[in-house]
Parts: sequence; C-alpha cells; structure tokens
Amino acid sequence: MSRSSARATAARPPARQRGRAAARDEFTPTPWPAALLMGVLGGLCAVLAFPPYDLWMLLPIALALLLGGLLVRSALLAVFVSLLWGLAFFVPLTEWASTYAGAMPWLALGTVQALYIVLFGGLARTVMVRRGLGPSTLVIVAGLWVAVESLRSHWPWGGLPWGASGFALSSSPLLSLAPWVGMAGLAFAVAVIGQLLLLGVLALLGRRRTGLVGFAGVWPCAAAVALVLLTLVVPHPVNRAPSERPSMTIAAIQGSMGEIDPVSYAMPDDVFDNHLEITHQTLATAQQQDMDLDLVVWPEDSTGWDPRQDPLMAEQLTAIAREADAPLLVGTQAAVDDNHRLNQAVLFAPDGSIPYTYSKRHPVPFGEYIPQRELFRKITDKVDLVSMDMLPGEEVGDMDLAALGLGEDTAGVLICFEIAYDNLVHDVVDDGAEVIIVQSNNALFGHSHEAIQQLAEAKVMAVMSGRSVVHISTVGHSAIFSPEGRRIDVVDHWEQGALLADVPLRTATTPAVAAGPWIAVGLSALGLLGLLASLASPHRALARTSRSSRSSRTSKDRR
Repeated sequence: MSRSSARATAARPPARQRGRAAARDEFTPTPWPAALLMGVLGGLCAVLAFPPYDLWMLLPIALALLLGGLLVRSALLAVFVSLLWGLAFFVPLTEWASTYAGAMPWLALGTVQALYIVLFGGLARTVMVRRGLGPSTLVIVAGLWVAVESLRSHWPWGGLPWGASGFALSSSPLLSLAPWVGMAGLAFAVAVIGQLLLLGVLALLGRRRTGLVGFAGVWPCAAAVALVLLTLVVPHPVNRAPSERPSMTIAAIQGSMGEIDPVSYAMPDDVFDNHLEITHQTLATAQQQDMDLDLVVWPEDSTGWDPRQDPLMAEQLTAIAREADAPLLVGTQAAVDDNHRLNQAVLFAPDGSIPYTYSKRHPVPFGEYIPQRELFRKITDKVDLVSMDMLPGEEVGDMDLAALGLGEDTAGVLICFEIAYDNLVHDVVDDGAEVIIVQSNNALFGHSHEAIQQLAEAKVMAVMSGRSVVHISTVGHSAIFSPEGRRIDVVDHWEQGALLADVPLRTATTPAVAAGPWIAVGLSALGLLGLLASLASPHRALARTSRSSRSSRTSKDRR
C-alpha cells in the first residue's frame, strides 16, 4: 500500500461512523437577516389568518416562517426571531384593547402574549437542532405548539385564548375536525401542516443535506395540501335532536346604543330604551309569522343597571315576557359591595318572578378585575379604570327551562369572552345544554375587530361542541350558528335588529367534549416527552459552515 493510500485510509472514519453521519439529518442555518424578516412576516401572516381577513391558509405558512427563522446558529438570535413573530401577531390582533384602556395596556398585553411565542421558539429550536427535521420532530414540535397554546389560554389568572389556532379556522375545511379533536387537535393539525410546508421549501431550496432533498421537497408540500383536502370529507359525529323537539324558537335582541363614556365606562342612557323598542318590533314580527317564542334574549349589560333595584324597569321586562309568552333573559351588573360586583344573566318570567340567575364564572383579568391591584398600581394608574372588581360566579350556566316550569329545553349560558374558553363550553354541554346562549357587550371595543373575532370564536365553538350558538351583542356582531357551523341569522356591527329563528337543538356529546382536557394533555405530554428525549441527544443538525469546517480541519492538522 502506498504512503498516500495509507494516509487516506487512516483519515476515513469507520463504516459505522460513516453510516451514522449519513443518517443524521442536517440543514443549512438560516442567515440572520432572513431569519429576522421571517419572524416579522410570519407574525403578520398570522394576523391575516384571523377575522376580519379570514385568510386561514396563511396560519400554517406563518408557523413555517417562524420555525424556519429559528433554524439559526445563535440561540439568542432565535429568541429575537420568536419575539418579533409574537409582537407582529399579537399587537395588531389585540388592537381592540386600546379602545378605552389606551396604548400602554394594549402594548403590554401584546408583549406578554408574545413571550409565549418566545417560550415555544426556544423549545421547538432545541428539538429541531438536536433531532433534525424528521417525522418524529414534526410530531414533537406540533405537540409543543399545543402545550404552549394551552398554557397561554389558561395561565395565569385563567389565561387568554385570543389568537388560538382554531379560531383562525372558522372558514376553513379544517373546522370539520373540531368536534373530533377539539381546540388542541386543531392547533396540532395547523402545526403539522406548517412543518410539512417548511420541510418542502427547505428541500426545494437545497438547504437540507439528508432525507428529502431537492425536488423531493414537492412531496411534503403535496402532503400538506392533501391533509387539508381530506378534511373536506370528514363527517360530523352523529348528533340527534331531542325526541319531538328538533328546535326552540328564540328571539335575540340587538338594540344598539351610543358610544360608552371612556372615563366612567357608564352605559349610555339609551341602551334600555333601544332594546325595549326593538323587542316590541320583533315580537310583532314573530306574531305576524305565527312563531311561538320559547325564549327572548337581551345581551350583556343591556339594562344599563340592575333592574331588580328598579321596580319600573322590572315591570317593563316582565311585561315583555308576558307579551311574548316566554321568559326573557337579560344581562346586567349587580353590586356586591362598594368594591365588588357580579356580571349576571337574569331570567324574567311572565308571572313577574326571577327564577334563574347566572353569574359570569370567568371575569377577564385587567378588564373586569385587577389581580394584585396594589402591585400593578405601582406600575400604572390605569388599573383604577376598573373601579370595582368583578367576582367570579360558582355555578355552571345550565338554565333548565323544564325544571323552572317555563318550557322544555335546556340552554347553556355564557357571557362575552367565556365563549373563547373551551373548558367553559365543555361544562355547559356536560351539564345538559341543548343550545348555548352567549350574551355580549362589544360596545366597549368601539369599531375595532374584536366583535368579528369573537363571532368567529362562537362559530368554532358551535362546531366543536355540537350545539347551536346564539351569540347576541348590544351592538353586534350578532349571529346564530347551527351545530354544523351554518349561519342561520345575523345582525351587523352597530346596527339595530334581532335574531329570530328556530334554533336546532342537540343532545349528543361530541368526542372533543367527551375527552375534555385530555386531548390537550395528551398532545402536550407527547411534545414535552419528545423534548426531554431530545435533550439527551449529543447530535446537532445544524450543518457546519465551510469556514467552521476549514477551521476544524486546520486544528486537526496542527495536532
């Protein structure tokens, strides 16, 4: 053997090491200017996926851009990429928070929400760098997306699910998965599709060293499209109406009103009179159409003040119930003491009694109450805009009209933002709700996009829960959605009108509701266990640059 051949043989790694190196997935790092740009563009794409834009297909692309931007050599740079994505998404999405609170609380809200994206970015990058971009990484990263989104939706102080992946899918064929897999499953599906797009693009751009490379990148992209198309044929679970009661006839009133005082938050004086006027018109219409009403609903805060403390107002509401020959559910605030209040739905019966009251179980932190008020007062005096803290109710909103002697149906009652929390929706269905009533007061957010975003949440929850949702607001948007997501009736933003329809009733429990929190727990556990397994791997999937490779060879030659 010649001397040169001997040197070449000695320099060549053993066959086992060569096989291991070839099998290890490697990819070329993303240049830092491109990574930062991908962070900003990804967040903006995520905003456009939500109402009023409804470009839902941009959400997987947004996640692909985020994950592609994380494939940088510097962990600190990955933090900045994640933060940029989160700010570009949550700050525009929650712009409605500035309507009365001002810029600082709005920006603070957007920044806190963006920090969850930073958390996800750190976890996802760890897995991708240590495991490469194979199928196992795809599942683990999707599980981590579910874990962080679930955490953000429920912690701290009950969390805020605004911007949850599923709420971007109200006009998407992916929504057909909702009754089967719930909000967590929708988030998982979006994350999987986003990663398939990323794998395809990286291969087509020549940035993958192993696995699917080059033109083979078409296959992951095709798989992403195929997954979406397959959801077009996913059936709804069997969900029958109660025996001999396919529907209940509901009139929900959107009386509208003037602008809310930005200093005192006091409801305009015309709110009660407007709802009274539209109600009388709606009852006349129902009579002309020979419709026997089962329930009349007014929105949250529609009485302006507690009618139980005003005999004249209470008598007017009772008169409406008597005229409709059906109970009337109104929304009001009730003072508990000088510093605390309740947000309540109050039922007026035709005989003048008040047989049912529901107190909102999930007040919005910093909107309806201030947690740790003294601490946050040291940071900003804006906390005093909420002068009375709202206390949470203790009972699930299960209004059994049969037990009350006022009909045969059972309605679940939620107030405003509660429709965004899947656990609260699960609760009312588990307690026997055949239809869900949501009372809301979107006037607090002016002409922002909050109202249309909340309406999309109502549609998603209707499909997920297998229940019709009657979403009625003081100023809109208001609509009725069937259990399949079909819009039955609608009244636009800042208009006067009413929802009047035979609303489908259902009794079956969808798989998503039956599973409760366990879908989110299972998928999150999958992601976290995969993360722990990744931490044990000594491998790095980031390919060395030519400069670092030369430096390594030079060091070896010197040794």
